[in-house]
Amino acid sequence: MNHFSKQPIQYKLLVLLIAAASCVRVFVCFQHNPMDYLWSDPLRHWMNGVRFPRGGYTGAGDPIVYQVYVFVLHRLTGDNKLLVGLASAVLSVLMPWTYYRAARNFGVRKIPALWVWALIAWTPSLLTIYHYIMMETLLLLLEGAALWMSARYLRKGGTEAFLVSVFAWTLACLTKPTVVPLAGICFLWGWWKKSTSLRDIAIAAAMAIIMLLPQAIRSKVELGFFAPFGNPWLTKIMLRSGATMTQFHFYTHSDESLGFHPQSADIEMEFRSPSCYIKPLSPLSSWAIRRASVDSEASVMINSAHGERDWKEAYASFDNDRDEWLAQWRENVVLFFFAASWPESVVPGWDGRMEYMGRWMWAPLIVLVLAFNVREFARRRFALIPVAVTVFTLLLACQNVVLTEGRYRKPLEPLLWLNLVWVMSGDGVREKRIEDPIEATESAV
Repeated sequence: MNHFSKQPIQYKLLVLLIAAASCVRVFVCFQHNPMDYLWSDPLRHWMNGVRFPRGGYTGAGDPIVYQVYVFVLHRLTGDNKLLVGLASAVLSVLMPWTYYRAARNFGVRKIPALWVWALIAWTPSLLTIYHYIMMETLLLLLEGAALWMSARYLRKGGTEAFLVSVFAWTLACLTKPTVVPLAGICFLWGWWKKSTSLRDIAIAAAMAIIMLLPQAIRSKVELGFFAPFGNPWLTKIMLRSGATMTQFHFYTHSDESLGFHPQSADIEMEFRSPSCYIKPLSPLSSWAIRRASVDSEASVMINSAHGERDWKEAYASFDNDRDEWLAQWRENVVLFFFAASWPESVVPGWDGRMEYMGRWMWAPLIVLVLAFNVREFARRRFALIPVAVTVFTLLLACQNVVLTEGRYRKPLEPLLWLNLVWVMSGDGVREKRIEDPIEATESAV
């Protein structure tokens, strides 16, 4: 307590802000218990975990790590609402701390790093997602931890730090492949800066392959082709079709090549994107994507005995010309900058309203961060944070592979705050961290 009283006022203010945010995060996970919102995607993720390692098409079509998490949660809690809410609260409270640790290991001094923690902790969209059984609740934590491990490797070097970094990024990618480009950037940067040996790279590659194998084999059995990160074709077809609703008729056959015989299944599934039912620029404009104005349907027939063939043929059947491709791309750009995050923005409540109103901050924040980064690059100052965030932002903003939803922006959101604090802190308040940087007297925060 005496140590705290001697700290500067800004430090005390930040500690109080972080403590208050942590309390709010715990409170909302019990006020809006995830078990009360088991519908649509949250229900699918929950059932994938409950039925793991089974799960049929839906289990094989989604990445595996979140399914394992839900499986463990289901077994340990017995579906007790209070315990599930507590687990969600733990994830929610720990997530901002991992980005603080990443900032500290990248050389940001304590006070600016605490600003990273506080800003992320109080961001509405990064708070309300923890009401739900959604991949992002675990992904955000793993992304922060992986970024921390990358910074640790850049600071310390060595085989152990490199392998831990690769392990963390592989876990994050197996939770949701959105972060694969970010993982690749961090890997290449570490390889370049630390001259990682071929031996270490080979060990890391073997470790990653072992981690990919379970879902790769599972998808081969159920889907008919190897898909270690989940089935990429469903969302690609949904965008390419231009339809409001896409119906998939899927039939599972036994896989003779691997000697596994899953139970044959004849499944009808309908998929709709929340982006078809929103007006992202409301109340300033009633603009919506074109498919929102019509109730259109597309139908796809898939037989797992044909592997990827039916998926590829279905995708090719929706042959878009250049003008249609550009129109879909422009819609995706608007959605990336302004769409609210589903499902948290559609459920009544003070925090849901905060998330919906808070969506307006992302466009100016993205532009501001990119402008700061360009200024850094023009001065020939390159560091992993601004380089990775710039590339990752441009990839997410300019992609035209899937129909963008506001939730797809979420892995970028904490990185924007980290990047902003990084560039605004300046070289004068960053430390050159070569050896173990965290002072022995540093407090737990």
